[in-house]
Amino acid sequence: MNERATELEAEQARKIDYEDVDEVIALAARLAEADKDRLRIEDLERVGAELEIPPHHVRRAVEELAARRQREAARRAAARRRLRWAGAALSAIALVLGGLLLSARASLEQGRAEVERRRAQVENVVERRERTRARHEGAAPSPERDAELAGADNRVSIERRRYDEDASAYNALAAGLSAQLAARLFGLPARVPLSNEIDAW
Repeated sequence: MNERATELEAEQARKIDYEDVDEVIALAARLAEADKDRLRIEDLERVGAELEIPPHHVRRAVEELAARRQREAARRAAARRRLRWAGAALSAIALVLGGLLLSARASLEQGRAEVERRRAQVENVVERRERTRARHEGAAPSPERDAELAGADNRVSIERRRYDEDASAYNALAAGLSAQLAARLFGLPARVPLSNEIDAW
């Protein structure tokens, strides 16, 4: 019973479905076409015999050529794998660098906004001081007048000092490598002036 089942299975394995016939014939035609450009080992041995080369040397040469082709294929596959790894590594580096640049950009923009806010505050207290001075121009000296003028000067000094603190913080941040690159890429200043470098408020 078992032998009969095995024979039936073997016969079924030798049969081809009608829907596969065209594909099998097309594949066989391609294989036959490819074989036209190939010689059998026996044919090579006959050519070798005409050149007085023993058959075992022909077979050995065929094996050596096959081994060489296999090594070349393995080298090409290894090179492709290395290229894939290099591509993946470059992508990872680009992602990290992009993240660093975006983080540096956000920090620079935040620092710059704080510097601009402080500068506006300095300009505001300078303007108020000028109005205070204009109001007291020509007035007789008095403790109230002197205190008001000194207070206006003091507010300007305090705001300039706060501006310088924020400007120094921005400049220190902008001196970092990723921040320098981000500043160039996104058009942010590489440095902001300190209060003593500004001619007029």
